[in-house]
Amino acid sequence: MTSTESIRGIIYKDQPCWIPSHMNYGKLAIDRMLRAKDKVALIDGKTGQQITFVELVQLVVNAASSLIRLGVKRDEVVAVCSENRTEFLITTIATWCSGATVTFLNPAYSKNELEHTISISKPKYVFLSPETHNQFYSTIVGTKIVEKFFIFGDSVNDATISKFNDLIKTYVNIDNFKPVSDPVNDFHELISLFKNGMTIKPSLLCSHITKDLVFLSNAPWSNTFGIMSTMDELVHNRTIVYLTRFNIEQYLSYIQKYRVGVLLAVPPLVVALTKSPIIQNYDVSSVEFIYSGGAPLDLGVINEVKQRFKGLKHVLQGYGMTEVTGTLTEETDTESKPGSVGKIAIGNIVKIADIETGKALGPKQEGEVRVKGATLFGGYIGNNLKDELDDEGYFRTGDICYYDEDGYFFFVDRIKELIKYKAGQVAPSELEAILLQHPGVKDVGVVGKPDPMVGELPTAFVKTNHIIFQVSSWKKLRGGVYFVEDIPKTPSGKILRRLLRDYLKKPVSKL
Repeated sequence: MTSTESIRGIIYKDQPCWIPSHMNYGKLAIDRMLRAKDKVALIDGKTGQQITFVELVQLVVNAASSLIRLGVKRDEVVAVCSENRTEFLITTIATWCSGATVTFLNPAYSKNELEHTISISKPKYVFLSPETHNQFYSTIVGTKIVEKFFIFGDSVNDATISKFNDLIKTYVNIDNFKPVSDPVNDFHELISLFKNGMTIKPSLLCSHITKDLVFLSNAPWSNTFGIMSTMDELVHNRTIVYLTRFNIEQYLSYIQKYRVGVLLAVPPLVVALTKSPIIQNYDVSSVEFIYSGGAPLDLGVINEVKQRFKGLKHVLQGYGMTEVTGTLTEETDTESKPGSVGKIAIGNIVKIADIETGKALGPKQEGEVRVKGATLFGGYIGNNLKDELDDEGYFRTGDICYYDEDGYFFFVDRIKELIKYKAGQVAPSELEAILLQHPGVKDVGVVGKPDPMVGELPTAFVKTNHIIFQVSSWKKLRGGVYFVEDIPKTPSGKILRRLLRDYLKKPVSKL
């Protein structure tokens, strides 16, 4: 089928992906970026340092050629452990050109998490920034897995660590560069992304947003949303201003300074923009689009942010997961519906299934999202992909959604996040959205508190006081309201509910 279509509850949009299976993805990225040549590709928001597309490609080619000369081979693993910086992207694309697999070691990891990730991915080479070198070098060495280290910048002087700058010194003519090709019809690990450890293949988003608008991103490139959205903008020749760390004053100042037109954001940032009183001190009139991903964004928050950004045309959402290479549904500036996470992205076949029976459901019926198609990952490391599929070959996502008669999807919550109160099921995100409507609530997280009589009691963690009376009886916050300094979240904006459940054992204060 060549267009979005619904048949017996199955939603199709399985046009062939435009990336030839035999083409090296690094080569594809280079070819696409060269179309923009002297246009600015990346801007370090903090320093103002800029690099054009042709300059970026030249450094990628130099680095890739050096990696190939050093003996980096197809299917070997190269790890990047760094905050957002230009060298991060150069290394990533150069690794793809060499035929190797790239993985990312999140700078926010604890030492135990880092050791676990390395034990699974087994990188032969690791690239570090000066900061992550100070944090993790001794820990990584202690794993006795990594054979060679590289360091970004010139501030670390250690004879045992090679300098990244030496990799890019040797000039190689772009026209003469030949990356390692991928065999036709053979699976090749392009990238390993960690969500309990997994491997995936590439997929790029398509959008009608003009390439002349400047993009601002604070998403860490070490996670799926960050790296996939950034690569998407680069291959579509858009200028990206990036942040190393998030600070709302800096963020707003970058919007004003660089006349940013599109914000690549996660929901906590969008919420912060609706709550911050300092936004009135900055000119944010250039912002036309906000693209939010990583977690669902409530319609009330969308309406609030539109009041703050007077030039805003659309707040666009996408829904996805690491297992489908980032994006499963997406909105564009020509196709959107308030509160929706969009329509099925190219390359996917989706059904909304009854949680108990697996039967495909029709419009406006909540069920589990199950998916198959070209963008589906190759499986979790060490496990057979077939173990994750249902009887019809669909991957079970564990997410609850519904779609309407027009094919727009609406995210409800994760199955494992649902709170079971008596005979009812409560979506934490629904209660969080209601609490966030109060101007005094900066952030909120809702979990189920175990109770022997009723199963679980809906329990809220908030920064300020707000009691709700606008929900059904079984959804009331019978577990109480706890006041905390911060709501723990992943870098992509997802609430760490397991940590909130831990807080229940030793709360600071309760309403």
